[in-house]
This record gives sequence, C-alpha cells and structure tokens, in this order.
Amino acid sequence: MEGKQYSECQIQNFEDSKVAVTEKDPIMRIKQPGDEIQEGMHGCEEKTTSDTKSWSTGFLMNMESTVAEIDCVSIGVSSNDIDLSVLHPDGSSLPIMASLSEADDEESESHTWKKLGFEPTLPICLKFEDVTYKVTVKGEKTPDANKYILHGITGLVHPGEVLALMGPSGGGKTTLLNLLSGRIKLDSGTITYNNQPYSKSLKWRIGFVLQDDVAFPHLTVKETLTYAALLRLPNTLTMQQKKERATCVISELGLERCQNTVVGGTFLRGISGGERKRVCIANEILLNPSLLLLDEPTSGLDSTTALQIVKMLRNIARSGKTVVTTIHQPSSRLFSKFDKLILLGKGSSLYFGKASDAMLYFSSMGCSPLIAMNPAEFLTDLANGNIKDKSVPSDLEDKFFPRNNSLDMKHGELSQVDVHEYLVEAYAVKEAKLGKTKLIKPLLIDAEPRMKARSSTMEWGATWWDQLSILFRRGLKERRHEYFSCIRITQVFSTAIVMGLLWWRSDGSSPKGLQDQAGLLFFISVFWAFFPMFTAIFTFPQERVMLAKERSVGMYRLSAYLLARMISDLPLDLILPLVFLVIVYLMAGLKSTFTAFSLTMLTVFLSVVAAQGLGLTIGAAFMDVKKASTLASVIIMTSMLSGGFFIQKVPVFMSWVRYISFTYHTYRLLLKIHYGCSTSLDAESGSSCKSPFKGLRLDWDGMEVGTMVAMTVGYQILAYAFLRRMKLMTIN
Repeated sequence: MEGKQYSECQIQNFEDSKVAVTEKDPIMRIKQPGDEIQEGMHGCEEKTTSDTKSWSTGFLMNMESTVAEIDCVSIGVSSNDIDLSVLHPDGSSLPIMASLSEADDEESESHTWKKLGFEPTLPICLKFEDVTYKVTVKGEKTPDANKYILHGITGLVHPGEVLALMGPSGGGKTTLLNLLSGRIKLDSGTITYNNQPYSKSLKWRIGFVLQDDVAFPHLTVKETLTYAALLRLPNTLTMQQKKERATCVISELGLERCQNTVVGGTFLRGISGGERKRVCIANEILLNPSLLLLDEPTSGLDSTTALQIVKMLRNIARSGKTVVTTIHQPSSRLFSKFDKLILLGKGSSLYFGKASDAMLYFSSMGCSPLIAMNPAEFLTDLANGNIKDKSVPSDLEDKFFPRNNSLDMKHGELSQVDVHEYLVEAYAVKEAKLGKTKLIKPLLIDAEPRMKARSSTMEWGATWWDQLSILFRRGLKERRHEYFSCIRITQVFSTAIVMGLLWWRSDGSSPKGLQDQAGLLFFISVFWAFFPMFTAIFTFPQERVMLAKERSVGMYRLSAYLLARMISDLPLDLILPLVFLVIVYLMAGLKSTFTAFSLTMLTVFLSVVAAQGLGLTIGAAFMDVKKASTLASVIIMTSMLSGGFFIQKVPVFMSWVRYISFTYHTYRLLLKIHYGCSTSLDAESGSSCKSPFKGLRLDWDGMEVGTMVAMTVGYQILAYAFLRRMKLMTIN
C-alpha cells in the first residue's frame, strides 16, 4: 500500500514537472536556467516568432491525454539551430546542435509522397485496449496449461504518426503486431480501426512487412515490384498504369541505382540488406495502404542505414498513413524519429505515450541513468529488469531492502522480477489515475462508408487469366536459373555420356544384346522418374513462406498459381531430356528412326511430368524436406522393383503396385516403341504381337498412355488439395 501511494506521488510530480521540448530531442529534461521557454496560454495557443520553424506541427496529431493537464509551450530557437539535450547523470544537459536543414529535407521528402499520384489514403485511427493473448503449452503435466504472451496492452495511434513497439526479445512485440494486422485472433480485449472491428474490407488497407526479407532471389528489383504491381493493384488501373506505379515507388524509395540488380539471397549475391528491406517495404507501399505494420525493419542493418529506413517510414506517415513498427534497440537519433512508444516487458506494458516523454516519466519515478546512455538502451534495460547503472526508486528500496527476501544476494541487487513487477504496478497506477478513456481518446474519422465500399471492388487485383499469364512469365524468369544450373547440366550430360559408353553400339539382334538394350531402356525410365521427382520435392517447402505471404494478401488464386507453375515447367522440363536422349541415341545404337526417337521423347516427357507431379504432391503434403525425401525414396524403390525388369511374375496380392508405378508404364511403352509390332502387321497375320521377351506382351492398346495421363492429372489435383490445407493452417 505504501509503495502504491508513493507511486501516485511520483506520478503527480511527473505531471507537475512536465515541460515540452523539441520533437527531435531524444530525452525529455527538466527546464534548466538559460532555456528560452515561453509558456503558452490556456487553450494550447503556441507563441511563435518569425524565426521559429515549426516544421512538425502540421503532422503531429497530439490527441492522447497522457497527463491530466497539458502544458503547451514553445521553444525559443535561432533561425539556424535547435537546442537539443541529452540527460547527464549529474542533472545537467549536454547540448546538441541540430541544423534545421535536416528538418527541411524531411519535410520536403514527406511532400513527395503526396505527389505519387496515388488515390487518396483512407485515414485509419488504430486503437487497442486490454489486448491479451495466450497459447497452450504442450508437454506440461497440466493438460490445459496456458502461457500468456500479452497482458492487457493498451495503445492508440493516429494517421500521420509512427508508433514504436520496443522491448527485449520475447517481450511480445511481434505477437502484438500480428494481432493488430488481423493475422491471428486475440483472446480478449478490443482492436478497432476508426472505431470499427477488423473485417475483410480492411485486408486491402493494411500493409505488413515481415521481419525476414521474403523475395525471389533471381528476379531483379524492378521485376519483383512490377510483378507485384500487376498482381495486387486493382483492376481499375491498366497494365501500363500499374507498371508506372511500380516505377514511381522505385524512384521514391531510392532504388533506381539497383533496379536492374537481382535481389539475391543466401547463396546468391544481390542487393544490400538496406536495399532489400526497402524492396519489401515497396511491395506494401505499392497498394497505398492506410495502415503500415513492420516487424523489425532495422534488424541486421547498420545505424546509418537503419536511420534512413526510419526516416522513410516517418515520411510515409506524414503523407497521411498510420505506421506501427517493432524495434529492438534503436540508436538515439533513430529513437527521436518516433512519435509514440509502447515499452513491453515480458508481455506487459511498462509505458505508453509520446516517445519524447518516456525518459521524463521514468525520471519522475526516481529511475534515471547514473551514466550517460542511449535512451533506448536505458528503456530496454528497464524492460529487462536491469537496474544496474540506474538510480533505484526510493519506494522500491523501502519495499524490498528491509525485508531482504527478494534480493539477489549474490550480487546485492534487486532481482529482475522485482523491478519488472514494480514498473508494471507503476504504469497501472498511471492508467488508473488518468483513466484509459482519456489516455487513448481517438480522433473522430468518418470513414466507415469508404471502408465498406472497397471490400468488393478489390477482391482480386487481376483476372484469373491475367494471373495465369503473369505467374507464367514470372515462373520462367525465376526458375530458369535453377533448371539450367551448372550442377544439373553436368549431372545430365555426364550420366548420358557414361550410359552411351557402357552401351556403345549395342546390338539388339542377338538375345544377349536384346537383354542389354532392355536394361538401357529400363534405366532411362528409372532415371527420368527419380531425377525430376526429387527436384520437385523441394519446391513447395522452399517456397512455403513466399506462397503463404502472397496468398495471405490475396495476390492470386491458388489454382492460377499451380497451373502457371505446371505450364512454365513444361518447356524447361523438355530441354534436358531432349539433350540426354540425343546423346544416348547416337552412342547406344537404339532404333534409329525419327518415329522411334519422337515416341521415345514423348514417353520420357510424360514420365517426367508424372514424376514431377508426384514430387510436388509429396512436398505439399509434408512441407518438410526430410520427411518428403524419406517417403519419395520408398516410393521410387517400390516403383523400380515392380517396373517389370527385375521380376515378371508378381504375387496376386502385390500385383496392384505395378499399375500405380509410372516406371512400369514408362518401361513398357519404351519396349513397345523399340520392339513392338505394328497394328497393321498384327491385323494381317491375325495373331497377337510376338514379344522377344518371354511373358511380356508388346501389342499396342493405349493403356499405358491413358494411365500416365491420369496419374499426371491426379497428382496435380492432390497437390492442389494439400496446398489448400496448408493455406488454412498458416493464414487466418
């Protein structure tokens, strides 16, 4: 009780001592002698001089009531400089001179976003209150054990503002961002967009940038954004207008220099990390979203590049959009770019309000740095419960040190749990004192009719046929590098040459030579079943993240994607088998007629398509390379053993296996092409075709061809069904 009363007293001191500073000041400080501060009159009327450049007042929408009574002041500045300060442990201020030219540059950059030619942005005021989220923990003794990820998080952000979700790893930042985007459902609390709950019409208004940069590595920056524009932008725009939109976004995000460079990936050198992050942001900016959510947009970047990214987000917000981003540990310059801040620790809210007020809030509690440090580092330490190099609030000392029962006796310091509980309690006192209604009072935006109006017009950005055409072209450009890699070409060429040398000019006139050529045909059928199947197995597990991302934003229909992939693979699948057969035919001495070669080529091609369909089905079923490879090994072994070369007489209870084996059907077709009788000769003799292989009929009946076509179609349908199931599991 005493601790709570003391917290209320400290909060009151914070309210009484609060003063305004410049927007760019990373740390709020108490007014010092010599500061040129003119207190504003009642009603928040700011006094300005002709030399004062208030470049941010047109954008900041200070609608929250973070204190019971707001003191509006103006800061006296010269025409060239703004007096900034960093909090020093002795209470003094370290002045930092920042040129107004940077402010002017940012203002001019923010104006360019309004000149892009986009349709007017629907302003969205995002409000969330008492958001709670929990997950069921598996493996616990208690069957219904739940772990709370978020505990009653409350916040508000208006159009034109950048809200930062800051805290240590595991604090719940990404989970909260996913809840705000509508990707996962919250357990309790409310999330509203212009006082309306989440609906499908908002899906097109929200842009979400993942923490991991997801893009096709072999496409250039321009190709990546152009294909995204063609698929995502509404049908009301022509193809040319969509391409112009992509070009405009490339220009505004500063990607002209690298627009013809491949994006790259783990094993392919491409654009830099900062450029790749901008490409991912550009993918969402194309659609002109009203609400832009970003998960760790600066992770893995140096401080200068990270600052450029955040400046860009600030300019995007100033164009009328609402921006929410998670951030781990920003620099002091980067921290000053945020309008609002939510500090999370272990899923609890430790602070919500203006980012520039965060240091003053904790200082009013008696918790301030004892050494000069980055404000973001100071706040992250508090969220971790680390009180080292910081002053300990007196009520926290009074509460724990006399009893000495919650101390970390090894280091003689307060435990992290004690500090965390105290900060959570202090913030709860602040919320209770100010009232949540006052704390998160939103702007009144009459946008409900416009939000509902777009729900039907942006169902799909392109027609089904346009999606098929665009995905076909994209698939050809992306996968040609994979199909014609040096490793694959070397593997096919070397195998063909080795086979040609082993069966060099084989003679099929003798029984022994006939058996040798049958072995060659069997190996061809096995190789062109094994090779494409194991290549196709990796497709969907590797593209799972990209497929889930594009499907989650309604980029295309799944049927268009699967059919476009199958069609784009056809010309690629035909080239290597063609080269392989030319080499083998010339060296091995198979039936040297154009008809035999053409039919052999068509048979191998049919086998490749069927095997590829089976590989895609297995990959889509498991979405795990190890599991899929294990099953594929069993299937290919069974198909090979029952293919008709090793054993002719199969037990009745196992005879069904050969009929679902495409190796068996491919092998029989190849034998019929090279050793079968023509239909006219059979009709003249009035007898069935005499096979040179004992117990094997080689007359033409079309059963093998029909079976192979049916398997090809069936495998594609199964792959589609498994992908639909994956969609339901990964996308809400």
